[in-house]
Amino acid sequence: MNVDGGFELIGLLDGTTVNGILRVEGTPLVQRYNKGTNVFIPDFEAMAENVRPTVVLILVDTASGAVLVPQSIEFRYNGMQLTFGANGLSTNSGLAGFFKKIDAYSANIGGQTYNLPALRVMKNLVPISGYDNDRITVSGTIEIGGASIAFQELSKEVVIQESTGNQYDVLISNNKGSRLVTAGESLTENVRVFKDGVEMTDYSGLTFEWYKMLGSGDEAWGTGRTKNVSTADVNNVLKLRCDVKRSGTLLASGYDEVTDFSDPYLMRVKISGILGNTVRRGETAVLTPVAIKRSTGEEMPSLITNWNFSIKDNAGAPFILTGKSAANFTANKASVTYEDMVRAKMGLSGVITGVY
Repeated sequence: MNVDGGFELIGLLDGTTVNGILRVEGTPLVQRYNKGTNVFIPDFEAMAENVRPTVVLILVDTASGAVLVPQSIEFRYNGMQLTFGANGLSTNSGLAGFFKKIDAYSANIGGQTYNLPALRVMKNLVPISGYDNDRITVSGTIEIGGASIAFQELSKEVVIQESTGNQYDVLISNNKGSRLVTAGESLTENVRVFKDGVEMTDYSGLTFEWYKMLGSGDEAWGTGRTKNVSTADVNNVLKLRCDVKRSGTLLASGYDEVTDFSDPYLMRVKISGILGNTVRRGETAVLTPVAIKRSTGEEMPSLITNWNFSIKDNAGAPFILTGKSAANFTANKASVTYEDMVRAKMGLSGVITGVY
């Protein structure tokens, strides 16, 4: 059997592991600009507030699949901690009114409604971006069993690009918060396509190609605008991708990561050498995967001693780490240098698979 995973496990205390993601709702967190003008695509300020990009924090206990609400939280934009007024709007110099903190955003996960912290974009971000990609990060604490667990620098990239016209973005979503809790359970992924920031209503002429992103590489997984995913398809964590094409030409890709909480084992990636998931100048991140018995939280280092890694850069293309000969390799750990991050355009992701 396999144990798959990525780099998202963020905290451990007394056998309790927390999985954290930042989910974007509303409109994709992408803004483009026409060079030499004040035209922004889409124009966030012209949108109704409830469809503006909203970054929602979702924390899950990996032992039970329960959704957790943080005890304390802080949002940062490009490393600057955001401060907020009584109306929820950001008050920082140069960032006043650009963001809105929502303490109890209503999010549907697994058919249940949860009130979770979120950050909404209120103004156009290109003017404060320096015409380059930015990053929103979230840190805080969560209480489990009377103990406080810290989570640090969960991040979501803000994509800023020069417009070339007719540009597309893809969002993949489901109504279960990308989590399967019981054996045999399934969910349905749905693809939404945005053209120049506006959601499309006519999908004729488009094709949808699905891929499992595994440690051994990408595996073709059928076609169609929707995709059923069951526990039989997931070995702890499944990272998937949908390529949207017209006449064989790729328009854009969307991604999701589904976790099966009924699997007996999960994978934890121990990250050393950095704080959170951010590699700074002069730092090297060391990623060490280890198998965990889900029911007890016990580490099982002898269960899997070598893991298959598949590394991709910020654009989703295969990426070769320093000292490696290929993007896919087998090892017991992997090192990522700051120079690697620069070559990867300051964003890097990976899928790890172990066989037992």
